[in-house]
Amino acid sequence: MKKNSLLFFILLMSSMCMTNCNKTKKMKDILFPDQSYEKANVDIFYWSSEGWDYSVVPLIKPYKMQQLQGSRNWMMETYIATPKIETFHNKNIVLNSFDPIEKFNVSGKFIYGYQGEKLDFDEKDKIPRIWFLINIETEEVTGFESESDFKTELKKLNLPEELLSPDVVYGQYKNDPVLPWFPDDVKKQLEEVKAKK
Repeated sequence: MKKNSLLFFILLMSSMCMTNCNKTKKMKDILFPDQSYEKANVDIFYWSSEGWDYSVVPLIKPYKMQQLQGSRNWMMETYIATPKIETFHNKNIVLNSFDPIEKFNVSGKFIYGYQGEKLDFDEKDKIPRIWFLINIETEEVTGFESESDFKTELKKLNLPEELLSPDVVYGQYKNDPVLPWFPDDVKKQLEEVKAKK
């Protein structure tokens, strides 16, 4: 009798588990109907344009710009282990994130652009525009008070001066997740999946 009860309990639990697993898969298929990049084992960093409450533009892994739901601002964390503090327009600024990013570009090992004016942490004073340059290899973040100093540095590093709008790039990325600065092997994977659609 005990063996029959135990066997019945095990079968019941297995059935419930399989039902829940099927429900989870069905829910995933409804919420994320196109899983072709995932099935092709493409790194999710390069093709996932949205989370539960934010939109994403991938830059150089692990750097990405995010826009929280309901916000028009794009932001980026700089992932620095020891944030650098610099003085801009007589204010001490910690270069550990940039928000709002108005324009940016990615070339080689560099991410660069500028954040627009914003209120400081206690919302009493305005922080003026800051131009930034991030060297991914050295994790060095440099800020510039003036556009001319920023452009001088870009010329020295032989970087394109063209800056892109995050909204425009995000729109393009949602339609075609192959961005020019992605590694060649990732671009190839993404193109192969696109060709099969």
